[in-house]
Amino acid sequence: MDLLVVPPLTDFTTEVVPPAGMLLLDLNERLVERLADPARLRAAAERLGDGPLTALSGRAAAVVLERKAFDHAHLRAVGTALELAGDPAVRLAADGLELTEGCPQSSRDVLRAARRCELFHPEIHLAKEAAKLRRAHVLVDDGDQLPAAFALVDALGAARVTLCGRFVADHVAALRRVPELAAVQWASWTPERVIRPLWYVGGEPGERVRWLTGTRPPPESGPWAGWLDAARVAALPREALARCRGLTITVTRIDFLGAATGLDGMTVNLRRLMSAIPPGVPVACELAVGAPGVTAGVVEESAELLADGAGGVRLGGLRPYRMGIRSSWAGQSVRFPPAAGHDLVRWMEFDAPDTMRPSEVAILIRRLLERLHGLLPGRLAACTVAGDSPDRHALIEPAGVLAG
Repeated sequence: MDLLVVPPLTDFTTEVVPPAGMLLLDLNERLVERLADPARLRAAAERLGDGPLTALSGRAAAVVLERKAFDHAHLRAVGTALELAGDPAVRLAADGLELTEGCPQSSRDVLRAARRCELFHPEIHLAKEAAKLRRAHVLVDDGDQLPAAFALVDALGAARVTLCGRFVADHVAALRRVPELAAVQWASWTPERVIRPLWYVGGEPGERVRWLTGTRPPPESGPWAGWLDAARVAALPREALARCRGLTITVTRIDFLGAATGLDGMTVNLRRLMSAIPPGVPVACELAVGAPGVTAGVVEESAELLADGAGGVRLGGLRPYRMGIRSSWAGQSVRFPPAAGHDLVRWMEFDAPDTMRPSEVAILIRRLLERLHGLLPGRLAACTVAGDSPDRHALIEPAGVLAG
């Protein structure tokens, strides 16, 4: 029986459904459970030495995690645990991973991070033990999994590894050119993901809600939820929308009439969408900041509309805009060639009139997050199906948590 290995870091509120005849080893789940262990979190907070506020935040998060409520507060506490997990090569967050040095679009930098990373050592060792007599299929659906995936290839031996998943299918030509992956085998299939039952309590007993991202189509039957671009969502048939259990739509701007601009610059009307989704199903928009020609003022207006819940759609997170490698903006290309050394290109640099610079994007996102305290990343499945909550814009207040 072959082994299907899920490397960190990916959405820990979902789980992979392995194909028949495959044994699942979810290293992502194990890493998050280990780092979010309350006892470890308290020790990590004290050890980091970043001041009393860091220690207090760590202890507060540990208290929340001990409650095992799997609500918004629990999700923020997991995020705190990941952020406090110090490592020389990577920085973790609830919804992603960053390299401490270099660029994630350079295979040399990702390989260097894979060799220097200490955080994944227990999970890599576990995979070596589990794969002794088996072929390992390493599932890479997201670029944030690359450092751990490269470390797995090195530890298990490239000749005994098959790389698969959505990211591999999209970037296989570039990955094949990485010398360290020369002996790896390749597969384009991607298994389904479902939302973990602990993070979805709104359905019927035993109901499994499939999780959609990218270009994966809705299932032919049964419930689903997803994090999808506006143009893609607007094209879904009403029958599929009627089975939706939660939706986060990625937009670059939105107005009070429900006109939303997606990642490709095309504007769609969300009114038809909202009329097709069953009442009470949570719908949010994740705002991608820094798209071509979208000014800071337009972004702030969009964020305010969504924060007020205009038209029944709430704000579901903020992130920098990234132009896909095969994308154009409103039908016109404004892209630059990849920078030298960027052999794992995941997004393209671009220019257009009235476009914010990267430094301005970072400042604006930081300012909006300070204004919208505790805003959770809508791209996580648990946030998508959870809907609104009294604590959605509340911080984990250390003094209050510890006193309670």
